Amino acid sequence: MEPSENLDDMSLTDKDKFSKGLMALLTPVIEEMDSRIVAVKSSQLELHKEIERLLAELQLFVDATEQPSIQPSIQKLISATKKLVTTNVTLKTVHDRVEKMYAQLSKGKETMS
Repeated sequence: MEPSENLDDMSLTDKDKFSKGLMALLTPVIEEMDSRIVAVKSSQLELHKEIERLLAELQLFVDATEQPSIQPSIQKLISATKKLVTTNVTLKTVHDRVEKMYAQLSKGKETMS
């Protein structure tokens, strides 16, 4: 026997009892789901408001603060680069002189031998 045949064989009072029983079973579940959906929707709304508030606060912070000037740092780097170049030129000059002195000393030792 198929389920639809069982329903056809049921009397009206049996169908009413079945409907009422099914409604009694499902109504609390549906009401619970509905209340939880309402609670989630409310939470989402509160979250949205809080995010909007934080965005507005952050925008005020961004608008109120001045961007740090990097120009002084750039000038310091340029100055350090110039000093480094000057030091490298001086070191090269000293190195060349030391090489010349070493070459002259080597020639002097060869002539003495």
